[in-house]
Amino acid sequence: MVSLKKYKKDLEKLSLDYLIFNIKYVPDIMEWAVENNQMLGEPHLPMKLVVESDDDLTMVLQSEVKESMISDVIKNLSVRWSVRDNTVDMEKKLDTTRKRLAYCFLKEYARALQKVDGGEISEDEWVLEELDYLGYLAPENAAS
Repeated sequence: MVSLKKYKKDLEKLSLDYLIFNIKYVPDIMEWAVENNQMLGEPHLPMKLVVESDDDLTMVLQSEVKESMISDVIKNLSVRWSVRDNTVDMEKKLDTTRKRLAYCFLKEYARALQKVDGGEISEDEWVLEELDYLGYLAPENAAS
């Protein structure tokens, strides 16, 4: 199991960078979604961005997730990305839990706020550009 609280510092930095001032941890994101009448964008994504009162954004995070849950998100990305570029191995590009959680965070941001037109692949492209800009894909972060 991966504790998202272990990556709290990274997730809080991403939150502030993208003007999301609230983070809420829940034991089970799927259960939380049902209880709060929320649709999850991708069933394996361990987070959901919601707009609360007065346009206040909250990222709801499942506090612990199976490694396979995060891996499935990256596998889905790999399948989508292969349509655009079949030479890039996304599982190698996003080879750490830190990078994968940052991808999940930004993917949910792109999907929820509809900042990106053009569907899933355009969202993925935007997320990868942001990850690169933020330094997640830099060679010195390969071991992070």
